[in-house]
Amino acid sequence: MEENKLWQILSTLFLVGSVIALGQLLASEEKLTLRIVIGRMLSSGGLAVGAGAALQLWPEIPLLALIGLSAILASLGTSVLEKFFNKFVGGN
Repeated sequence: MEENKLWQILSTLFLVGSVIALGQLLASEEKLTLRIVIGRMLSSGGLAVGAGAALQLWPEIPLLALIGLSAILASLGTSVLEKFFNKFVGGN
């Protein structure tokens, strides 16, 4: 895959994750600060970009499937993924 296309895909995944995080924050009752908003957008965007690892397993995965996977990871968020790893990978 050419490098320019890869950066476009990863940027799209990051944007998807960031928008999902922003939507979740706006729908919550939590008191919003700039620090919380930026932190959640960065962490969810990072999780969404993590879906790009699927390109290593399936180089020909359709873009829509990859975006869907990134949306799932971003929606789960860091706390759910941490609980998953603790339960199934052998953490505390």
